[in-house]
Amino acid sequence: MEIAIGVGTAALLVLLGWAVKYKRAYWLIAGYNTMSAEKQAKVDTKGLGSFMGNMLFIMAAIVLAGFLFSFLGLHLAGTLAFAAILAVSIYMIVKAQKYDGNTRDAQGRMTKGSKATIAAVLALLILLSAGVVSFFYHVGRPAEFSIQGGALEISGMYGKKINLAEINKVELLEKMPEINRKNNGLGVGYVRKGHFSLSGLGKAILNVNISKPPFIRLDTDSGLFFINTGAEDATRELYQEIIEQLNK
Repeated sequence: MEIAIGVGTAALLVLLGWAVKYKRAYWLIAGYNTMSAEKQAKVDTKGLGSFMGNMLFIMAAIVLAGFLFSFLGLHLAGTLAFAAILAVSIYMIVKAQKYDGNTRDAQGRMTKGSKATIAAVLALLILLSAGVVSFFYHVGRPAEFSIQGGALEISGMYGKKINLAEINKVELLEKMPEINRKNNGLGVGYVRKGHFSLSGLGKAILNVNISKPPFIRLDTDSGLFFINTGAEDATRELYQEIIEQLNK
């Protein structure tokens, strides 16, 4: 499903790039399509169209590579590929001004108003990227686990409180079952949090780093869970603590 979304998105970007570059569909270019006829006359539409088309082709390649890396299990490479889109976007915004005569004075220098507009757009992009980085950092952090009040508490995003009385079976696994697809969860690098479908097991709730075995499997009345701490010794200690609590 994810690779299909990636191919579809890349195909759409290629189509837009082709339309802008080769079919002169300049009305698809944001900013240009809202200009007055007088201002549009000062734009090098052929140069801008060719540049924007090329940028869309590059973005399509990055998007496709990102989804392909994720599909092949190269999750860190996939995340870095998507991060590259921000760099391309910033370059595209700055470079596109070269083709807009409205942004320059009689001496060919960029006007203060144009500089302020570009600065505002770049500041917004940087703020958005900072928010995205912060989000991924939060998601990528290992969950914290504690047993208190007769329950196993999992902190953080997709955290959960599992009553020990609901646990029917506990296993320590050296290998994580194959993940077929993500139903309602997050995958950042090697971290998997949320609802996934596993090969031969069906639906399960994960809170794991798939590159850091072992993994604790919990069969409960409310569903199947897989957890780990991201550190081998800590995961084994957590497993022993759960076993001890269940045997009381």
